Amino acid sequence: MRMGKVIVPKTYVPELTSPLLFLAGPIENAPVWQDEAITYLLLENPEVVIASLRWEVSARIAPYLLSGDEHYFSRSRAWERHYLEIASKRGAIMFWLPQEETHSCQKSYGAMTRLELGQWITRYKFDQSVRFCIGSDGKFPELHTIQYDLQLDAPDKKIQPTLEETCREALRLATAKLIPP
Repeated sequence: MRMGKVIVPKTYVPELTSPLLFLAGPIENAPVWQDEAITYLLLENPEVVIASLRWEVSARIAPYLLSGDEHYFSRSRAWERHYLEIASKRGAIMFWLPQEETHSCQKSYGAMTRLELGQWITRYKFDQSVRFCIGSDGKFPELHTIQYDLQLDAPDKKIQPTLEETCREALRLATAKLIPP
């Protein structure tokens, strides 16, 4: 029997004792990269818990879903902020910035991801205990601007060039000495 290790919106799971990895990055118009990341992360370290914004998961990921209170959060954004905060101190936030898969003129690609990444870079500038990493396939819009801001505000953070290397960095950060809740 497989033990669940993946939390999707809006599921609340109390008393997380394992490191939490939050998969941050574009969802709409983005490739489905979360399943690949989850598979890699759980193979490398089956003890981690993963929070994924993509609530639709493949059949191979479904057995890992944790159950919990789905009415605890008033909205998905509340779920997201809750688990981002936990991951930033007792795990890691893993930003993956892939190329846009399909284009829509209705919404700027990765708009919320850019906002969140900016927020976490700023928090890190003033508190280096914040745990996050960034990776990209190199084709994310304005990646050069993100790189520039990292050099100024988080010079020790490097953009990982592959999803696998980003996962490895997230695991390294997440399994470093945990800060008590």
